[in-house]
Amino acid sequence: MKNYPRIICLLLLVSVVAACASRSATPAPATSAPTSVLSTTIWDELLLATPYPHAFPLPEATVSDLDGAFAKLDESPPQFWTCYRCADYRPAGGIWRLQFDKGTMRIFYQITNWTSIASFTVEGDRVKLFNDPLCPQDVGEYQWRVENGELNFSVVEDGCAFDLRKENLTKQPWKSCGVGNEVAGCSDSTIPPNEIAANLPVSVTILPGDSHYFDVRPDVFVAANDQNVASPEGIQLRYHENSIPYGTHRVLWWKGDWLEATTELPFTSIGVQFWGSGYLGSARVLFDGVEVWRGSTVSLGKSLAYFGGYIEITGFKPGEHTIRVENLGIDYRPVKVYAFGFSNQPAHK
Repeated sequence: MKNYPRIICLLLLVSVVAACASRSATPAPATSAPTSVLSTTIWDELLLATPYPHAFPLPEATVSDLDGAFAKLDESPPQFWTCYRCADYRPAGGIWRLQFDKGTMRIFYQITNWTSIASFTVEGDRVKLFNDPLCPQDVGEYQWRVENGELNFSVVEDGCAFDLRKENLTKQPWKSCGVGNEVAGCSDSTIPPNEIAANLPVSVTILPGDSHYFDVRPDVFVAANDQNVASPEGIQLRYHENSIPYGTHRVLWWKGDWLEATTELPFTSIGVQFWGSGYLGSARVLFDGVEVWRGSTVSLGKSLAYFGGYIEITGFKPGEHTIRVENLGIDYRPVKVYAFGFSNQPAHK
């Protein structure tokens, strides 16, 4: 009996050693390159969801004359900022997708991954929407028609989301995603991989994160919005007149898709800083008219809630040089440029 405490202590010691050995043998989690917060599976996940009978019974899952998938490209400026309390159904530029399927309505805003779902019933040219989690007590009623591959709504009554649902649904026609129709938004776009062009006369380096906080930063920063911060003497900033000034940044989208900086000053390093929300899209960078990089700006890097990185060009001869950014417009996502950098030494994190 006197040896029991020693035996118990010995057993505990063996257990602890075994546990530690087990932990040390566990491989570290695999790391991956930073990617966008956006997921191409959001729509697929929404297709698996069904409405909840918040205030009304679910309708029978039967096919109606309205059943089908539709999409629209809202031509107004897209959302390019992170928003945790933005109004639901608020119209914004970019791709919207809508589906009516056996009593279930699904709607999706591609840029921010915003979604909603509701029940619907059809009687002739009238459709009623209900069980929407964003307005569970409301019933919206619309007159609808499909002509020449376009779905149009006329509101009868709908107060959902402070009238924003009816504003969104009736703002413009929805294009049918039927077989043979090539409609923007009916399918997911292929995002190009980040790629430095081959056989360049210059060197290109990609540095994740915000170059303003690197250990070795560019000597001179030129804000992408010279209306907010004037460009230094000797560096000229030019941009599409429809690009969007936003603080010190400039937003490039499909109606204002380029920005460039030119200088003859004797710098040996010139770069561009992409930085913003995870909603941003793909771009290409040109140096003296030659493409040097293209890819997804959000997959360049990530710090806290911000995405992007610094693309630096070195190895060029003295003279006039122009660095240019263009939004590729692949999926109608915006691209946000923070600044251009100029230096006589390479940047270093």
